[in-house]
Amino acid sequence: MHHTPLSKDLEAVVRAEVPPGGLTLNDLIRRTEGRGVYLLIVLLCLPFVQPIPLPGFSTVLGVVIIFLAYRLVFPEPRGLPRFIGDRVLPPGFQIRVVNGSIRFLRWVEKVVRPRRTVWLQTRPARAFNALLIVVLAALLALPIPIPFTNQPPGFSILLLALAMMEEDGVLVWFAYALALVTAAWFTMLAFFGEKAIVMVFEFLKRAGHSAN
Repeated sequence: MHHTPLSKDLEAVVRAEVPPGGLTLNDLIRRTEGRGVYLLIVLLCLPFVQPIPLPGFSTVLGVVIIFLAYRLVFPEPRGLPRFIGDRVLPPGFQIRVVNGSIRFLRWVEKVVRPRRTVWLQTRPARAFNALLIVVLAALLALPIPIPFTNQPPGFSILLLALAMMEEDGVLVWFAYALALVTAAWFTMLAFFGEKAIVMVFEFLKRAGHSAN
């Protein structure tokens, strides 16, 4: 199957005639055959893969990623809800966001490309990867006030979305490995968190007995 880089699809969107009433996010998704959803997920993950992530955004953006990824589990529909996806985008959106996305994708496509993609294109593989993004986004959305809890799920989602977007059957295995590391990290946090809570309750209990 011939693979067209997403940057080419977006360039075609920019050159195409704007629909009556203006361009919407659902127009972008339809014109990129649903792959625009992966691009949205990638863009939403970028704040969490920088050295100092923006605080306070993980819960909100994590929930949005859950919603987007869950819709990818099913063949249809792949767009956004009408109250979001059918809103006409401001005139500056095409210049600032679409053209910026094209430049970003051109850089990504130098490394990420279709490799060993036969199995990755199957419906079960796509559904599994979409559900995995849902689980990782749920971890991202957890309001845990501990440093370095956003980067592991953020990087995992980013690699998965890039692999699915560009049908890279090699990159996806790195994403799986990082997802396992993420699961181990959160399991460790849960284990030690439970121990800490038990210790606090025991301390308070002993303190209460001492006061009596």
